[in-house]
Amino acid sequence: MSDIKGLDWNKTREFNLERTNIWISFAFEILVVVLPYVVIWILIGSSWNTTKYHNYYNFLPLKEFLLSLICIGYVLIALTFNLITYFLKWQREDSFTFTISIALCLAGLIINSIWIDNLSIGGFAIFLKLIFLVVFALIGIFIGTLITMLIRNFRFKIEEEDQILLEAHKNGEEIPSIKKIRLQRAEKYRIRKEQDLQELNRFKKELDEKIAIELKNKKIEKLDQRENKKRNKKSNKK
Repeated sequence: MSDIKGLDWNKTREFNLERTNIWISFAFEILVVVLPYVVIWILIGSSWNTTKYHNYYNFLPLKEFLLSLICIGYVLIALTFNLITYFLKWQREDSFTFTISIALCLAGLIINSIWIDNLSIGGFAIFLKLIFLVVFALIGIFIGTLITMLIRNFRFKIEEEDQILLEAHKNGEEIPSIKKIRLQRAEKYRIRKEQDLQELNRFKKELDEKIAIELKNKKIEKLDQRENKKRNKKSNKK
């Protein structure tokens, strides 16, 4: 077995090794996601445009539309910086889940405040904002998790291709093309799906047999009970 084959490639996929360092992640979210949000919220957020506090919200042309565009741009910029740090290997795939969920959650708070602050509902406005905060957070977690999974699966495919190429080089074999590797992967996937289907059909067959046996046993029990009742009636008449 070659040194390459001796490597435990699955070890690199363990959960603890796939997470971004907590302090790096925390610093990034504070500096790139939270602080820009606070600046936008205080300078042009509609919630601060009151008789007591004044900001630049009313000076914006088409203020509701422009503020919404600024919030969308804020989310995209945060995601872009996250992508840069990922390519620089400062962060791992899990960082996208945090960045998108937090950024979308905070941006949603500003966007929803535009129309909620115009409602005359008193303290209920805070409760309504919290509801939308949770909704946007859940949407962000879903999108972030999806992106994290897609990027991680793509990286796994690249690692698998690199492993095959390295093993062929180490053993002095012909270096397979990427297309050939993908065909081999597709064939393995097809075989695995067929095996899963066979296993599912076998499980269904066993389940049907068990159900048929149970139904048969219940039918026999009912017949026995009827026979016993008839016998008991006959014995009572005697």
